[in-house]
Amino acid sequence: MSEWKKMQPVSRKKMRRCLAGCAAAVFVSAAVSVALIINASYTARQRAEAERAAAEAAAASKAAAQAEAECAASEAAQKAKEQRKAEEAALRQQQIEDAAAARENVQYGDKLGTVWVEGTEIDCDLYWGDSNTQFDAGAGCHAENGCVLPGENGTVFVGAHTGTYFADLGSAEVGARIHLQTDWGDFVYEITETQVIYETDIDKVRWGATEPSCILYTCYPFGILTHTDRRYAVYADPVEVDENGVIPQ
Repeated sequence: MSEWKKMQPVSRKKMRRCLAGCAAAVFVSAAVSVALIINASYTARQRAEAERAAAEAAAASKAAAQAEAECAASEAAQKAKEQRKAEEAALRQQQIEDAAAARENVQYGDKLGTVWVEGTEIDCDLYWGDSNTQFDAGAGCHAENGCVLPGENGTVFVGAHTGTYFADLGSAEVGARIHLQTDWGDFVYEITETQVIYETDIDKVRWGATEPSCILYTCYPFGILTHTDRRYAVYADPVEVDENGVIPQ
């Protein structure tokens, strides 16, 4: 027993030292763990920030590339539009010159081309002049009182006999189109109204007008072979027009 009593104080000291060492080890281990966690968190945050920055840079680059592509496409479209307008202007100028040259040589009684009306059986030769000679051969354009040739600014006033070439004029409906086909272009007018007028209704035939239009007329009632003072009139406006007149289709 005496030997055991001598050894006890020494064992307690060692135990205290051992416990202190363990506590220190635990503290160090905990500190290291905390440091590792903090470092890992910092590293993850840095990685996330780097990834976000990379994503933002990629998005900005993509947006810049898209904007550049859109700008290039817009410029190309604008150039194409300008080129198309230039070509259309050149074509229109050529049409105007060709029409002027053709009209300059037109004489009373000359055949101009043909007239036909959508939705009807009207399809016949068209002449400059409206005497019996022209009406016996087809339809005729009134050549006096400020009336004009097809395509010009003004009224194209076209008549034909109700018993022959314009026998089906009553079938012409609003919205249908009248085609005056000549050597200098196919001029298209859309029907806006129809009405029965008297031959004395000069205010309803638009003679001397400057606005482009077309009026087809024939004697009324349809098919009548004797004199009548009534006319069936079909009014139409050009489908496409500019300051130089009706644009051929």
